[in-house]
Amino acid sequence: MVQLSVYMITLNEEKRLEKTLQAVAQVADEIIIVDSGSTDNTQKIAEKYKAKFYHKDWISYSDQKHYAQELCNNQWVLSIDADEVLSKDLIKEIQKIKEKPQYDIYKIRIGDMYPGFNHPRIGTKKYNLARLYNRQFASMPKDNLTKDRISINNKAHVGQLKGLIHHYSYLDLHHQVNKLNNFTDQVVQTAISEHKNYSGLRLSTEFLRQFICYYIIKRNFLNGEWGFVTSINLAYFRFLKIAKWREQQQLRNLHK
Repeated sequence: MVQLSVYMITLNEEKRLEKTLQAVAQVADEIIIVDSGSTDNTQKIAEKYKAKFYHKDWISYSDQKHYAQELCNNQWVLSIDADEVLSKDLIKEIQKIKEKPQYDIYKIRIGDMYPGFNHPRIGTKKYNLARLYNRQFASMPKDNLTKDRISINNKAHVGQLKGLIHHYSYLDLHHQVNKLNNFTDQVVQTAISEHKNYSGLRLSTEFLRQFICYYIIKRNFLNGEWGFVTSINLAYFRFLKIAKWREQQQLRNLHK
């Protein structure tokens, strides 16, 4: 039987954390939480589930996640966000894997949950990410500002789990819009550090292209009204990222 550490990062997550930890507690031998300055009941909820709670000033998503990973005492770890909940089927799968892992890394599909949803809609686009892994074969890097994808050894054997992670990304529209707006600031800094370039043509076409991508290609239309609203907001987020990048470039040129 392998021992499993589950790690996550938080900031004012009292409204969602308990549901996350209720599920995590069924598979975790250790829970690591790295917080960047919560002022609500996040820490009290974490301690209720005997999580090890640490503070670290915010630098970036990847830096926070890497720090949390390095605090884990076990070789096997599960990376999860505070707004994600392991489904019952996934809990059973992970419990079985702990008895005797067949692979070094496992990918898990993540489905969006909106108000009134009991489960992700059938047919909708789901992210499929490596989240459960043996640290001998994968690691969470800290060299990117906004990405929190693990780096995988090319010798690793990767398996696929059937159960889903339920992603409760937005509490309401106010929270959704603020979250996306704040995230664009960090994405812009990543784009600058990677020396990316966005043209005026890209700016003028980005919103429509991204709306079609999210609503049609990624099948958000299957999520009903929420899918339409979210596609609009995500398309605007992509547009805003480019607008902010071009604004920064213009401001820099003025000060040369």
